[in-house]
Amino acid sequence: MKIELLMIGNEILIGKTKDTNSNWMAKRITKYGHNIKRITTIGDELEEISNALREILNREPDIVITSGGLIKEVKVL
Repeated sequence: MKIELLMIGNEILIGKTKDTNSNWMAKRITKYGHNIKRITTIGDELEEISNALREILNREPDIVITSGGLIKEVKVL
């Protein structure tokens, strides 16, 4: 089973927060015999998140797991 992890958060990219989520998930997923094919870390921007998800889906993984991602409030006019 091909699995990709998408970690989302500006705080990870600037080094404010250590990404322990992907490590924790990878240990448990591989423990049960599955393969992590890629771990991607991106910022909190909506366009960046949607682009990353499109790229991941183009690689056709069996499962995509996301973590984080606080999107700023958007005002609709």
